[in-house]
Amino acid sequence: MDKVQQFWDWFKMNEAKYFFLDQTTDETEKENLLDELLEHLHLYCDDLYFLIGGLPNEDQDLIITAEGNIDFFADVELLVTHAPKLERWNIIAFKQAGAGWIVNYNDVEMDAKAMYFDPLESKSSDKIGLRVYVENYDPLQKKSFLTAAHLLVDTLLGEKSSAMDIGYIEIASLESVSDPEKFIEFTKLPGYVKWKKAKINT
Repeated sequence: MDKVQQFWDWFKMNEAKYFFLDQTTDETEKENLLDELLEHLHLYCDDLYFLIGGLPNEDQDLIITAEGNIDFFADVELLVTHAPKLERWNIIAFKQAGAGWIVNYNDVEMDAKAMYFDPLESKSSDKIGLRVYVENYDPLQKKSFLTAAHLLVDTLLGEKSSAMDIGYIEIASLESVSDPEKFIEFTKLPGYVKWKKAKINT
């Protein structure tokens, strides 16, 4: 608990510098501030990271993330649970689901509105497996396509649900199927996960 308190004591003393971070024009100064914040966060836990920012003249967000590593989710929750109430700051545990439908990674572009998925069952886990159908799939870029798919799942579900509810992803070519409409539209993944979890818990 001492490390938790030490981090928040430091942040309270320095939060004014970070409130206007996005308006800082000196890139070197900005990088130094970000490095300093990460250094103090790592004094608490080496495996946590952060996102910080917001719109000018509005409340700013400090998001504490484990980058999807379930082993450190409890550390994220402990730190955020003990965050002080700071005027004009939102202290948030985990990356939240966003409204973005498009991800670009290593020249691979994925648009959730042009994708489908087929849920895969596992006898050994309640987690959901996904066969994701994408346009222009190139098996030679399998790793990049998988990474892009994981990033898009993170965007649609948020960090915690993505890690806790999705156990496996594989990629398939949308052009290889004659009737993609028999699969589920990728934008409906959050609703499917919610339905699946409710079904498991009944």
